Amino acid sequence: WTEHRARSTATASAQGLYDLQGLRAPEDFDRLARETISKCEAMARALKAAAPSAASVGALDEISDEVCRVVDVAEVCRHTHPSREYVIAAEKAYVRLQDYVASLNADGDLYEALRSARERDAKNLSDEGARVALTLQEDFERGGIHLDPARRRDFDGSLSRSLELGMEFQRNLLRPELASRVSLDKSTLSSLPKTVRDQFRSNDGKLWTGLVDSSNSSLMLRHLRDSNARRDVFIAANTGPEPNKDVLANLISSRAGVAHSLGFETYAKYATAPLLARSPDAVREFLLSLSDVLRQSAKDEYAVIEKYNHGKHISVWDKTYAMAQARGHECEFNSAAIAEYFPLEGVIVGIGELLARVLGLRIELQELAPGEGWTNDLKKLVVKTRDGDMRGTIYLDLLPRPGKFNHAAHFVIRCSRMVSPTERQHPSVALVCNFPPVSGKGRSLLSHGEVETFLHEFGHAMHSVLSDTEFQHLSGTRAPMDIVEVPSHLFEHFAWDPSALKLLGKHYMTHEPIPDAMISALRKSRNIFRSIESQQQVVFALTDLELHNQTSELSSKSIADLAATIQNEHSMFKPVSGTNWELRFGHFVGYGATYYSYLYADVLADDIWKRYFEGDSLAAGAAESLRDKLLRHGGSRDPEKVIRDLLGKDSLIEVNG
Repeated sequence: WTEHRARSTATASAQGLYDLQGLRAPEDFDRLARETISKCEAMARALKAAAPSAASVGALDEISDEVCRVVDVAEVCRHTHPSREYVIAAEKAYVRLQDYVASLNADGDLYEALRSARERDAKNLSDEGARVALTLQEDFERGGIHLDPARRRDFDGSLSRSLELGMEFQRNLLRPELASRVSLDKSTLSSLPKTVRDQFRSNDGKLWTGLVDSSNSSLMLRHLRDSNARRDVFIAANTGPEPNKDVLANLISSRAGVAHSLGFETYAKYATAPLLARSPDAVREFLLSLSDVLRQSAKDEYAVIEKYNHGKHISVWDKTYAMAQARGHECEFNSAAIAEYFPLEGVIVGIGELLARVLGLRIELQELAPGEGWTNDLKKLVVKTRDGDMRGTIYLDLLPRPGKFNHAAHFVIRCSRMVSPTERQHPSVALVCNFPPVSGKGRSLLSHGEVETFLHEFGHAMHSVLSDTEFQHLSGTRAPMDIVEVPSHLFEHFAWDPSALKLLGKHYMTHEPIPDAMISALRKSRNIFRSIESQQQVVFALTDLELHNQTSELSSKSIADLAATIQNEHSMFKPVSGTNWELRFGHFVGYGATYYSYLYADVLADDIWKRYFEGDSLAAGAAESLRDKLLRHGGSRDPEKVIRDLLGKDSLIEVNG
């Protein structure tokens, strides 16, 4: 970890907001979108006029890169920029460019140029070029290139509507007027951490009222000592926003329309067809088998929680609090004391040291150029090889603010690709989290769970910045859902590894490394309720799958009933009448029938850790096999080959033939 303060160097490379050339005001988004479309149209005309060849694949990838240059920035901007003007302008540009991509996918002449290039000049395509050509052709075909005009209109309408509804679903999660609120008396409020207490306001000094959302509900449920207060918070956190009832129903219906236009019976069949699973039946078999495996151990874990609740039944709103209490007793676990070893700045330094050890990378803090950043607490990290060669840029947007995306996420800003035989376009990404703001101790202190989340997002970042692909279309995390979550889940393991924890955990005052006894308590706590926690992921994944696998129209009530039924069957904690967690589950938008890949990746990551890291996780170059066999390829290799290369030829089995 080194720090650069050379303003002149940074300023020389300044281009604009999010390092996008020409983006200096909200209205620039409209101009950039129009210019991008105009430039891509000229490139498309030139491509169609030329004889089909291997160069046609490169030309299509260049068009894709040109669109992504703006649309990816619009995507991160609409989730992170504090100015409503920027967010609105970014959303409009995003929709306009996505509609333009749909029009490219409907261009029969472009499709024929690509198909002919694959047929006539395959010998001049590299292995990666051949896979890019194949995936581009599949994109055309899954984009309805063969549809007649009437079905094309239906397809385009359903696709555009799906995009709009997904954005609306996410927007509703951030609208303050739709947020749920709770009122607590002063005594009850006092049990909450100061960062949460500060979000509450009182008009009479007796009752204090505050918003409940995904950024604070877990903390409240963990710390509130009064069960009635926990019930109120749980219901608030799992009720509404009311408009999302219709939005979610319409989103699922629109996606079904996309699938039907292309000849698929359900959207789940459409979404899983190109993946290793190949069908929702295989996904269901995986999830149901996992649920069966978890069932007895979850019952055993529930009994442990009950023991510390005087043998009484645990309501779902008491789950988080009771698990924290039981974990503290069983593992001698003090979460507040542990957080003192994870000041945010120290964790960032520790991750830099970790990456230096296992991947031979240098992480340098670089000053932002004027106009490049979108918030005052933004950090810019430059990733280099041990020899100083540039690999990419990682922006860290880590603290909460109103209107910001309220989950943790990795956003691509620019993809890696070769722009000439000797020059690479270096990738750029943003890691977005909502860690605690600076506390009374003068530091932002992370819980161990937040350290694990940070490492998860850094796994995605490594997939992006270490990508050595020739083409941007399959660079970094532009990979099949089968493997895109594997690096992130693998990096979570470092949060539990004793050697890595000594790098990551340094006391915020003394700088002493985290004690061995505390590491032992952490490691013991990892698996104590793992089955119960995994059950919740199974509920999410099965609900996502089955909602998108219905052959008839779903009403908001039938959606709620399906979600409740799945939770009843696969979780120790039953649904509460009147609540509807599915209206706040933003992953429906990003995954759509493929959330199972999160659990699938967890299984693969466990196997990779045991094979390459367990026993000597910080050995020099410990992650080189991961880099050489997965990270550097992005999505340019068949995921089945990637997995067999990493874990052996017998690591996968066929399901239903």
